[in-house]
Amino acid sequence: MVRHHYAEVLKDDASWEQRARQVADKTYELTQYLVDILGVDDLGARYDGKITYHDSCHLLRSLRVREQPRRLLRKVSGAEFVELHDSDKCCGFGGAFSVKYADISAAMADDKVKNIMASGADTVTGCDMGCLMNIQGMLSRKGSDIKVRHIAQILAGDRIEK
Repeated sequence: MVRHHYAEVLKDDASWEQRARQVADKTYELTQYLVDILGVDDLGARYDGKITYHDSCHLLRSLRVREQPRRLLRKVSGAEFVELHDSDKCCGFGGAFSVKYADISAAMADDKVKNIMASGADTVTGCDMGCLMNIQGMLSRKGSDIKVRHIAQILAGDRIEK
């Protein structure tokens, strides 16, 4: 929203539009900032387990962030990263979409969770809390013990798990 739409929303006021553009130019998603701006792909993180990653729609399609999270996850000590089949397919959340089209949303989440379970991972991660909450809900309804963690939790490792 900040990177692509604030300036558009504020286009009728030149001063606010300019401010929005300045903020957008300084706004990054976490993994994008770490890898592309700071040049860091190893944070010294440790996480024991097999991890798979879900690409959120807006992060992948709007911000073109795909490899940055994977580069970071591959450097996590103790973790085995496994690619998720159809990782780029929507989980069905989409904010109001999941309410307005609940049946379609649930079917999409079910497909996503089947792929997560088939991956053999004991943890699924991503960069979007909406997606992760939706995935967690479906995993819970299926009685799965697969953990759901935001990528920041994985990168923080033992520092926040205890």
